Amino acid sequence: MSNKSTKIAWLRLVIYVLISMLFLVSCTVPGGSSQVTDVPVATDTPQAEPTNTPVAETDPAPTVTPKEETDRAEASASTAAQTFVIVGEESEARFIIDELLFGAPKTVIGTTSELSGELTVNAANPSASEIGPIQVDANTFITDNDRRNGAIRRFILQTSRYKFITFTPTAISGMPDAVSISDEVSFDVSGDLTIRDITNPVSFTVTLQIVSESELQGIATTVIAREAYALTIPQVPSVANVSEEVIVEFDFVARAE
Repeated sequence: MSNKSTKIAWLRLVIYVLISMLFLVSCTVPGGSSQVTDVPVATDTPQAEPTNTPVAETDPAPTVTPKEETDRAEASASTAAQTFVIVGEESEARFIIDELLFGAPKTVIGTTSELSGELTVNAANPSASEIGPIQVDANTFITDNDRRNGAIRRFILQTSRYKFITFTPTAISGMPDAVSISDEVSFDVSGDLTIRDITNPVSFTVTLQIVSESELQGIATTVIAREAYALTIPQVPSVANVSEEVIVEFDFVARAE
């Protein structure tokens, strides 16, 4: 083989070796090991877009104190209450007592229309109703006998010094839960009864008729002892065995102011 041919053969071998080395370099990474790189896959879940719509704020419920509840209840009770005034000319105060007159049983009744007072009725809450002082002009009591009338005024009631008999209520009990027009209700009224200069606690039984929104009718009754008020009967030959117990009644009509 000629020198020229030998050179060409060696050149071809060198070129082949270079090409092989370049191919190996392109398929390897530093450190001499082959590695396949994975393509990352997106796995995140898409997030909801934020909204600009405002959220309505809820105001807290107002707090009501016990005092406010009481004030509201009292205001409601005050609105439901109505005051009625006793109409004297259509009403009557009376006392009833038994005696022997000329040896025969006699029931003496003394009456007057000179009385005054007020009742405040709460239809929604009857137990909150009130009764003001009831006053009777003792000098105006009359019976069926003028001599007896004079003795009652001068000696028994002493009306020149003590003109009025007064009942001052202090408590009402036994009222129903509610009342309405045409109802008839019964209850008790406790208080102080003053005759002359003597005062004692008494309790009246009351029957009240709700006639209309503007009118009440009723009767109040109690029994007192003469001795408790030092009601001494003058010695008269024709009168004997005057009873110790005296019935006291108020028969009244009251109208709204």
